[in-house]
Amino acid sequence: MVANKLRVLLVETSPEEALRTLAKLVQSGYVVKHRRVDNAPDMHAALVEDKWDVVLCSYDPSGFCGLAALQLMQSKDVDLPFLFLSHDLHEETIIHTMQSGANDYIFKGSLNRLAPSIAHNLRAARIRCEHRQAQIALQENQARLQAFITNLPGMAYQVLLKHDGDISFPYISDGSKALLDVNPQDLEKHPHLFMNMLHPDDRISYEQTMRTSADNLSFWNWEGRIVILPAGEIKWINLRCSPRKTLHGEIQWEGIMSNISQSKQAEIEIKYSQEQLRELSSHVQLVREHERLNIAREVHDDLGSTLTAIKLNISWLGGRLSKAAPELIAKIKDVECLVDKCTAAANDISHSLRPSTLDCFGIIAAMEIEVDEFEQRTGISCVFNHPDEDITLDPDIAIALFRILQETLTNIMKHAHASKVNVDLNNQNSCIEMIVSDNGRGFTESDRIKPRSFGLRGIKERVAYFGGNVHIMGTPELGTTIKACIPHQSKLTAVGGFVLPQPQQKPL
Repeated sequence: MVANKLRVLLVETSPEEALRTLAKLVQSGYVVKHRRVDNAPDMHAALVEDKWDVVLCSYDPSGFCGLAALQLMQSKDVDLPFLFLSHDLHEETIIHTMQSGANDYIFKGSLNRLAPSIAHNLRAARIRCEHRQAQIALQENQARLQAFITNLPGMAYQVLLKHDGDISFPYISDGSKALLDVNPQDLEKHPHLFMNMLHPDDRISYEQTMRTSADNLSFWNWEGRIVILPAGEIKWINLRCSPRKTLHGEIQWEGIMSNISQSKQAEIEIKYSQEQLRELSSHVQLVREHERLNIAREVHDDLGSTLTAIKLNISWLGGRLSKAAPELIAKIKDVECLVDKCTAAANDISHSLRPSTLDCFGIIAAMEIEVDEFEQRTGISCVFNHPDEDITLDPDIAIALFRILQETLTNIMKHAHASKVNVDLNNQNSCIEMIVSDNGRGFTESDRIKPRSFGLRGIKERVAYFGGNVHIMGTPELGTTIKACIPHQSKLTAVGGFVLPQPQQKPL
């Protein structure tokens, strides 16, 4: 196995922490070239003098190693993956750094995520670079097209639609040779040559758009594929032309036909990159749920049983203390109360990470408890309707629906100012449908598209992963309705060649 070379700019005030980070990278299989800096001038010089793959920065709000380093890199318009390493795991700190532009935030106490995060962010950086290059290529194509139209090189043409439905080309420019590999004279004499070039899958759309333009005398803009014979080369072409009626009542177009294969390929690659990012997002969600389940079980089983054993031992000691020592007996009682509080806290943490009801009794019971707790916590009337008393779902679909319900109820509590909520769960033949509606202040288009609507985006990503759909309907002052439909057929998450293991359905 060949080790990966990695150029690291390490922003770190502690030499010991720097050595620990570098050791972890070496252990992960990287051959590391690094430079450590701890002040702004040195970091500025490093960014100017050398090329780096990634910036690893210790998060120290009081010193240069905090957001100041990130802001310095951003001010230089340098597009490098920027990862914070910190002992601070406060949620507010993590959110603040990510919102400021950091690519990841990793706990220094356990650097196991460091190498995977670097690999992911390097891939994302490459995708961004390819995207920029594709955008540049697209802009160049547009500039070339404008020059083409201005100077009339290439294939400028006239096409005539006759009364009997036949077509002819009264005029074809010399550009047809480069575009279609057909001489202009041949195409004028034999117009069927162009129709024969149309890709079978695109022929119908060509004829339909042509007929629509002829009927309405509207601008004709068509994109499709042609097959250059005999080699079978496929090209994407775009024709743009304007129609007019001739003196004989026939329709004639004047326009330009251009080769858009490169921009189409760039568009396909961008869509593929977007799909990869969507798959990665779904993978992260499933990994997160898997980790939540594991942590919840450990808290419930290990910590819970340990606290129970401690309480039994304390009770045993208390039963053997002499009544002549009331201070010790009182202290035993205090310790027992503390153990009870710890046990209750452990149960709450376990439930918040992964509701045991969902694994033990199914989605109906879990949603009923969640709705009841929401009503008790907020005072908002919440009614749960479910025609079926028992619904069996794929575990991944069940937890996805439950998280969508949690997110929706949280949004209602924070933003809706509602007094009543209805939750409907319908088990249809092809899908499971959940509808959450409230009578709050409603939902506007600006709410839908605001940059930080992460909750709604998360709901859409969860549902889209299973091939479902989400409809959000809101009317100002009349409430909001969110409907999510997920097909019953489930699938494993495969990202980057790895399949996420499915958690065992062991009750908490």
